Amino acid sequence: MRLNRAALINTGILALTMLLVSVILVLGTDTGGEEPLEELAIGQPSPETFIAPRSTDPIVDEDATEQERQKARNSVSTRYRNDNEATLTVIREVNSFFTDLRDVAIDESLIPEEEETTTSTTVEQTTSSTEPGETTSSTTTTTTEPPTTTTTTLPRRSIEEQEVIMGVRHPTLTLAIPSFVVLYNNDLDRVALGEDAVFPEVENESLEIVREELTRGIKPSDLTERQDLYLNPLTRPPIFVIGLPLEEQVMAREAIARLVGFSLQANLRIDDEATIAEREAAAAAVEPVTITYRQGDTIVKEGQPISSIEFQAIQQLGLYEPEVTGGTSRVAMALFGVLAVLLAAFFLWRIAPAQWTEPRHMALLAILLVLAALMSRLPAVVAVDNRALGYLLPAVAIGFLAAILFDPRTAVVLAIPMAGFTALSTVDIAFTVYAGIATVVPVAFVSRVSSRRQLRVAVLLSAITVAPVAATLEWVFGDGDIAMSAVWAFAGAVIAGLISLGLVSFLESAFGITTALGLLDLLDRNHPALRLIEEQAPGTFNHSMLVGALAGRAARAIDADPLLAQAAAWYHDLGKVALPQYFVENQFGVSNPHDTLPPEESAQIIRSHVTEGLKLAKRYRLPGDVTDGIRMHHGTSLMRYFYHRALEIDPDVDPNLFRHHGVKPKQKEMAIVMISDATEAAARAYAHNEDPTASGLKTVVETVVTEKIDDGQLDESQLTFGDLTKIKAELVRALMGYYHARVPYPGFPGPQVVEGGATPALPTTTDGTEGGTKEESGDVHEPADGEDG
Repeated sequence: MRLNRAALINTGILALTMLLVSVILVLGTDTGGEEPLEELAIGQPSPETFIAPRSTDPIVDEDATEQERQKARNSVSTRYRNDNEATLTVIREVNSFFTDLRDVAIDESLIPEEEETTTSTTVEQTTSSTEPGETTSSTTTTTTEPPTTTTTTLPRRSIEEQEVIMGVRHPTLTLAIPSFVVLYNNDLDRVALGEDAVFPEVENESLEIVREELTRGIKPSDLTERQDLYLNPLTRPPIFVIGLPLEEQVMAREAIARLVGFSLQANLRIDDEATIAEREAAAAAVEPVTITYRQGDTIVKEGQPISSIEFQAIQQLGLYEPEVTGGTSRVAMALFGVLAVLLAAFFLWRIAPAQWTEPRHMALLAILLVLAALMSRLPAVVAVDNRALGYLLPAVAIGFLAAILFDPRTAVVLAIPMAGFTALSTVDIAFTVYAGIATVVPVAFVSRVSSRRQLRVAVLLSAITVAPVAATLEWVFGDGDIAMSAVWAFAGAVIAGLISLGLVSFLESAFGITTALGLLDLLDRNHPALRLIEEQAPGTFNHSMLVGALAGRAARAIDADPLLAQAAAWYHDLGKVALPQYFVENQFGVSNPHDTLPPEESAQIIRSHVTEGLKLAKRYRLPGDVTDGIRMHHGTSLMRYFYHRALEIDPDVDPNLFRHHGVKPKQKEMAIVMISDATEAAARAYAHNEDPTASGLKTVVETVVTEKIDDGQLDESQLTFGDLTKIKAELVRALMGYYHARVPYPGFPGPQVVEGGATPALPTTTDGTEGGTKEESGDVHEPADGEDG
């Protein structure tokens, strides 16, 4: 029933808004009385038959000319450039392969130390390098010292070991490695028998083939074909190594072919710049294709579609003067206003259905739309004699009001009707574009404000931003004074911004909207409700301040609203002023009255601070979003201490008698307040019992959050596990700052140290946030509600 009533109210508001917007747009607008007349247009049927009374000048046929130019472009083949780095990479890899092949053959770990000093060293080195534009060279150098033994007497690894090591170093050449290992070891055996080494010829032949292929150039599209040429036995070119025994020629041919095939890389890259330049040069060389109509030629017959050439001929000969059409229809303008209102409401409803079903939000949206329609008429009024004055258009105000009263998305959506209304009112593209941009600009500066000074700075920054926008639009689309357009845009934005900030306070109070400005007022330490807490319950006041600091930091960590979280935290225990002596943070130097009360009565007293807080919130006119902090900061959690006391009396006692009667947090900010409240109390109890450490504080935070999750208190909140991880990390950092190490002063008592040390003993609290008991930690007094330890 309530939903149907709200829907009826919203429908009435929308209908009234559409009527007002339509009247504003139409009223006083000169639409003209003529009906639109037919105009001459390309692609449209010709209104009559046109015959050339005289010959025309040559008319360029753009379509035919472009076709010829495209043919010229297509005739230019793709240009390539040498990739010298790719060439050098291939040669380096091949050289590296042969160097590793020689190194791997000898097992240096088996060479005796004495033999190493007398061993003859025969070095056969093949060096080659190819630089772009230079010829290929190959050099073999042999250096021999007075021998006592030969290289062939050095211990060698087994063939299998050599293949494994080479496979690790050159995995892409796995298929070629076995043959090369055998060829090289056979060559070492020949040298040991006094024969000449032949393997350098194998190496030279491999490098020579690689250089020939790279010199010829390999395109990326041809790489596979060139590799297959060597890898496919049927297409493999003949390869012969001089001096190599015939029985090893087949093995060498296959090994070299595989080495070359697997090593080749594309070294020709497409030169886009050169290709485009040559194609455009070829296109530019094409002469334009022209058509000339001679006297008496029929240009186009009546009813036939008019081509571009025919249109130019008619215009050149002056055969048809375009006729002036009438103004915009008032009905069309009114219809546009109706559609703009409906579309804005529909888009916003799709974004946040729950918010826009509330009549107060719809009424506020209606006011903004009516203001936008009124503002759109300003340029037509003030820019009659001086076009630059049109940029006084206060569209910035709509952006400020929407972003502050609602959210940035609403401001962006309202830029559409603002620009549309301006288009109808001015029929000027410059003013239309400016209206849309000016509405969106404030969003960037007011989305994260946390003080009134930042709001004033946001007004100034918005004005500075829209000034060059106005100048640029006037330069591109207008014919007025560019400099003065910027000046008037700046002035209009400043005036609109300041007026909108004044309107925000009135509108948020009238419609019950919580805004950044309202939250800043609530965060004034001189607020009457805060003064009441400070005077009646000073311990609660200090606790609330710390909870607010924790909540603000945690909210910023997950991009929630830090002002809302901090304000809700400051007022969450407002109800404790009714019975401050029953809450442990206010019990200094006095006995705990709960010690003499039955557990059920104590639970009822603790539970009452929520209901008392809601009454005081109504008296002090706290916004609903902040009042949620009072209602939700305990949720439905269990008052464990009194519940355990009751169990000692009656083991069958109902645990629901010791639960809070609040509401589980539904917003991220309220869930943060709940966690921060319990964390601050637990951390204070922990610090009271022992010197706090980073690991201990982390344990406190983890324990509190885990208990809230296990108890289902966060089930209805919008927090994700990722958010909880960030919140816990931020709370630990904040607590480490509060409970930092202090210099011990001589003669002052030190902190009590709990036996067992590192893991903090947390007190049981009435909202069930901590584990353990204060009796375990040696404290005599049990906290009454679990918010202060």
